[in-house]
Amino acid sequence: MRYEIGRVLKQEQVMKLVFGRCAVPKSMLGRHLIAGGQVIAAYHPNAVRVRLLIDGDGECEMDMVERQPVFAVFLPHQQIFSYRLKMYLRDGETIILHDPYRFPCQITEEEEKAFLQGRWLDAYQKMGCHPMEIDGVKGMYFAVWAPQVQSVSVVGDFNGWDGRLCPMNRMGISDIYEVFLPGLEEGTGYQYEVRGAKGEMQRVADPYGTARDPGKISKMLNVRKFPWNDDDWMQNRKRQNVKACPVVICNLSGQNPEMLDNINKKVFTHVMLSKEREPDVLRYTAYSDGGDFFVPPAGGRDPDDFRRFVQKAHREGLGVILAVSLEMIPCEKPQIADFLLSNLLFWIREYHIDGFAFDGLAGDCRTWIDRFNDVEVTESPEEGEMSLDDESRRAILRRAMEMIRREAPGVMIISDELNLRKPGDSLSDMKDEIFDFYWNYRVKWSLDSYLSHGRAGRRREHFRLTLPLQKPGLGRSLFLLDHKILIHRKQTSIDKSKEVYYDMLSEAKLSYTFLTGIPGRKILAAPVEHTGIRKYLFGLLEMYCSYPALYGSGEDEQVFEWVNGMDAVSSVISFIRKSSACEEHFLFICNFSADAQISYRVGVPVHGTYRLLMNSDAVEYGGKGRFVHQHPAVTRQPCDFLPYSMTVSLPPESALIFGYGPAFHSISQRQ
Repeated sequence: MRYEIGRVLKQEQVMKLVFGRCAVPKSMLGRHLIAGGQVIAAYHPNAVRVRLLIDGDGECEMDMVERQPVFAVFLPHQQIFSYRLKMYLRDGETIILHDPYRFPCQITEEEEKAFLQGRWLDAYQKMGCHPMEIDGVKGMYFAVWAPQVQSVSVVGDFNGWDGRLCPMNRMGISDIYEVFLPGLEEGTGYQYEVRGAKGEMQRVADPYGTARDPGKISKMLNVRKFPWNDDDWMQNRKRQNVKACPVVICNLSGQNPEMLDNINKKVFTHVMLSKEREPDVLRYTAYSDGGDFFVPPAGGRDPDDFRRFVQKAHREGLGVILAVSLEMIPCEKPQIADFLLSNLLFWIREYHIDGFAFDGLAGDCRTWIDRFNDVEVTESPEEGEMSLDDESRRAILRRAMEMIRREAPGVMIISDELNLRKPGDSLSDMKDEIFDFYWNYRVKWSLDSYLSHGRAGRRREHFRLTLPLQKPGLGRSLFLLDHKILIHRKQTSIDKSKEVYYDMLSEAKLSYTFLTGIPGRKILAAPVEHTGIRKYLFGLLEMYCSYPALYGSGEDEQVFEWVNGMDAVSSVISFIRKSSACEEHFLFICNFSADAQISYRVGVPVHGTYRLLMNSDAVEYGGKGRFVHQHPAVTRQPCDFLPYSMTVSLPPESALIFGYGPAFHSISQRQ
């Protein structure tokens, strides 16, 4: 072996390369300029002979190094030229290929340092797998963060899944491994083969991979070529104040994307998607659960299918919200913060996502549906207890919200407000304007608990039902509309009668009315199967979306006013929804008693016509049709601290909604 070659290819490093333990193959392979010339080296575990093909200038034989399948040649000049390698393999096959290790790293030193500090937000543009053309050669560029490992290789159909063939090169300070592989095409499957610190081997999907099959094999794809055609939607989103608009979310998580065709566009304003995450977190990449953070939730195999889904939703007037969970992710390192922040920016830029719903409280292992339904989970942290890693999640979440506000005005942010608090603080450590809406669990917990009691119990629990409504900023709450009692109540065989089932349906409609009437935005977690209840709920939500008095947040004015929230004896709650933006106002009367309330007197704010708009006991909604034709007369008799009053009849466990104002007065006159 020539002296010049020995200066580049040290025996110890050569043996590490041959045995798959070399983290920096570029220190030997590829082109190396030295005093007096250059050394070019190549490696193939099955090669017996290699020739250097100099483009336009012949070829030369390469020498075997240390009797290993490593070959090198010294050229007595430093001229830079293009070349390929002609390899003669042990089985008689001859292959000609570009040398992957002659191509420069595509990640700059500034980007590497920013990654170490957790502020390389554009990381998704180079990390992962991307089609590139370097020095006129087309191929795929790979980059992955893999701390505390011996080596990483790219394996796939293109190299027979042999981890010896395409070892990646570790960058100087960041534990990022990268390599450019010429000649690879889109659609090819690949994984990373990782040799751990103790020599153990494992194949993992690409954490930045944009598509994969069920076997956790990532796909080489170009995610930037989709012809978006939703410019009008995107421009309107920037200008729109989502806090001043109705928001009704339909949860499509785990459902077929074609369900979009069945969504009532008059009722829903957004759809929500999420993915079921696996509990095993891969220790090699520290943040990956198998490489699905960048994989679309709908389908998961073709990113363009998901783009078409989003574009179709936009054409039909629906925003798309992605549910995000930080659970099972060790968040203590800045590189992980960088990964998560870059991931959010990826969804905004590459998939035109309209909002993020951060799942529950960081550190709480329950999903948002479990938290809404107050489902207990074993080994969950005690209330107020938070580990250092939990605070890291909260810190990342706070940064994420700030980034979204800065980078993508108009993108909706939903969070648990507790995520904004530092340990031990009772108040947020940042302005609440950083998010739009917060998950409100307390109101539904109180409602479910209240409905689980009988007549006497409801009288005792009456004020627990109304107490959560005293909280300021209720208009920015997000309420789950699903009726837990209807779904989960346990019945004996004696209980399974039509009458009992009817009572449960009545409670469901009463719950929907109460939750729709109070200020706040709404989310429906699962389809409503019962035809009558679905018709009633959709009627409520269509009314909610049509009138500012119902969807107003109350930031600049009082949109919610109690009529009587203290009638525990009758178990009746009444309140008013109003807005200066329109002439239509609404009176809600909810009878939570199992008894009908005949000639129940309720206070009203103004004299005029009060038109009955909805009665949950109407036959068309599966009810018995009691008191559906009421035209109450308003008198000057004060009641409920209001100057006027009227008497109405309330069916058992039912809700009545009256409209009042000039518009409803003129309608009544025409009728």
